[in-house]
Parts: sequence; C-alpha cells; structure tokens
Amino acid sequence: MNFLALLCKIPRFLIVYFKNLFMKFTAFILLLLTSIFLIACSANQTNKKISNSELENLAKQYGGVYIFDEKFEKEIEKIESERKELRKNTKGKDLGGGLYAINTKLVDEKFPQTLSNGKRYYTSWIDYERDTGKKAEIPEKYISKIKELMGNDNYKKSPNRPILVGFYEDNNQIVPIELSMSYTYYKTKYGLFGDEGMGIRFKDKERIFIPGGNKFILTNNKFIKANKDK
Repeated sequence: MNFLALLCKIPRFLIVYFKNLFMKFTAFILLLLTSIFLIACSANQTNKKISNSELENLAKQYGGVYIFDEKFEKEIEKIESERKELRKNTKGKDLGGGLYAINTKLVDEKFPQTLSNGKRYYTSWIDYERDTGKKAEIPEKYISKIKELMGNDNYKKSPNRPILVGFYEDNNQIVPIELSMSYTYYKTKYGLFGDEGMGIRFKDKERIFIPGGNKFILTNNKFIKANKDK
C-alpha cells in the first residue's frame, strides 16, 4: 500500500517540478524580451535627441570660458596666484605627521579677495551660497550675450549651463566676470553588466566630458573669440 502511494506521488511531484521550471523559464524569457524592448526604446529616443557628434562640434565651437570683464579677470588671476603661493609657503596649525593646516586668516589678511572696485569676488558659486545664504543665479542679461554668439537653438541643445568661475555681487545681483561653458554626453555600451548585489543589466552608460578650450572676451558688447587659431 505504501509503495502504491509512493508511485502515485511521483507523477504529482513531476507535474509540480516541471510546472515551476516552466514558470521560471517563462519569467526569464519575459525579462529578456522586456530588456530588449527597453533598449530599443532607449535607442529610438536617443536618435530623436542631439547626436554625440553634434555635441562634440558645439563644444569645439563654443566650449570654453566667457570673460565679461578682462580687467577684473586679470586682477583675480593675480590675487589667486599670490594666495596660492602664500598658502604653499606658510605653515598653520601642526596636524602631526609633517602636515600643517593652511593659515587661511593670514592669507585673507595679506591678499583679500577684493577687486579694485572694492567688491568681494568669488571663484566658486558654492562659497557664495555658503557665505550669503542666497542662490547663485546668473542674470538673464548675461546669458543672452552667450546666446547672441551661439544662437538660441545651439544654446538650447547644450546639456550643461554656464558655470560661474569669477564674479561679484552688486545691488544684490551677481555680476559675472568669467563663465565656463562645457559639454557632457553619455555613451551607451551594450553587454552584460552588474553583479548579484546590484542586479544584472544589459546596458551601461559612460560619461564623456568635453571642456572645449575656447576663450571669448566681451568686446564692444559682443563676444569675440580670443584664440583665433581655433
């Protein structure tokens, strides 16, 4: 009787086993088809956007620095060079192991970050926001000067917005001295990526950064490329 009962259980076991196996196989196929579908959709969407080669061309033409005030730009360059040299040659608090803290108070007293117009300048929007508690926003009238050079359509195609490199504040408004314009795009790589912890994916993205290298100076209210050899 026990033997017959065992024989009866074997078919049920095989049915359950193959049923579970079939469900796992079906789930894998669905996952694979879904991944292929998403990759195809992503590729289709990418084709509708600006191509990487067009971004590289824009970077070659318009990537780099935009100088609104060459006099103040040179003042900042000189002061920051002196500050750097003093920091290098001045020892602050001994941290042990041959390391010393930078004596920032001495540096600020000897070479304050002040322009000839009496305004405090910044070389980082982070420092500005920390010191003032305000958001570092570039007024549109300065952005429009870059748009005049690039063209509004090319500016819209640029994934990155201008970054403040040197600036001061006047009447509660930021006055740019130098802005930086760079370009970034993501190159998609297809294959098998990830691990058990992060999960498996069939594509990955590599960030490509293009700084540009051009130098534009605002002359007679228009930006002129300073490095004419490019």
